[in-house]
Amino acid sequence: MSRRIPSLKALSCFEQTARFGSASRAAEELYLTQSAVSRQIQGLEDWLGCKLFARQKQRLVLTVEGESYLQAIRPALDQLETATLTFLSGGAEGGVLTIAAPPTFGSRCLIPLLPDFRGRHPDIVINFISRIGIPDFDREQIDIAVLFGDGNWPGLDAHLLHGEEMVPICSPKLIENLDYSPKPNNLRDYSLLHIATRPRGWSDWLAASDLTDIDGENGPKFEHFTMAMQAAIAGLGVALLPTFAIEDELANGRIVAPFGPPRASPFHYYATNPIGRSRNPKIRAFMTWLDQRKKQEELTE
Repeated sequence: MSRRIPSLKALSCFEQTARFGSASRAAEELYLTQSAVSRQIQGLEDWLGCKLFARQKQRLVLTVEGESYLQAIRPALDQLETATLTFLSGGAEGGVLTIAAPPTFGSRCLIPLLPDFRGRHPDIVINFISRIGIPDFDREQIDIAVLFGDGNWPGLDAHLLHGEEMVPICSPKLIENLDYSPKPNNLRDYSLLHIATRPRGWSDWLAASDLTDIDGENGPKFEHFTMAMQAAIAGLGVALLPTFAIEDELANGRIVAPFGPPRASPFHYYATNPIGRSRNPKIRAFMTWLDQRKKQEELTE
């Protein structure tokens, strides 16, 4: 007896369109034309006897039936993909997975998530090292590197991890004698502390705050977030830091953020690996896990 299931092409078109909210974007991901994706979705809707998407402005959003069907089939698609990759690799998903990441982001944002990955993939051992910038994947035997940028690095496959919001912070002692509440334009009265990995951080933040008359280029420079934070705590000036890096220090009062709200950076953190290794089971398992977490976060927002 034949199975009553739609074609995998139709299911892939459905899943990717749901992921991006766009048939054209799904077509790019699947190397198909937009019309081909639309035909597959139409055929799937006809086969199921219900509408899976509704159009809202410029996006395709899942209907109640579409959301229910997606949640039902996604685990099966993930299992099929994992089984296929494991078979192609001779069945070896386990081994050591070496991940390189910037120290502050790694310790505050990525490492706390790793117990969930280990629980799902107990045969994969995590080797975590600190690294900023693109490593030599071969020489250093790195499987995955966390990079900060626009997501476009030649020869690398990139999976979105985390955005970044920057906010000015300082020691509470730096402003305790003021008889007014500091505002963004008061930054001209302080030394601006810079981070080597964010050379345009202050300039971009000031421009976004319409403070083009403040010099965002000059000031002491520090190699890491932690160094800049310690300099700010010591009263050396005002540092511009990502919100994820300062939560504990803000909570315990070692620093304050009185000069304005956090502003989103145009760049993001990505988990990357050489494209030629994307089929490696342990790398694929980690990237699939990241993508699934990202989808879950988007559904709960």
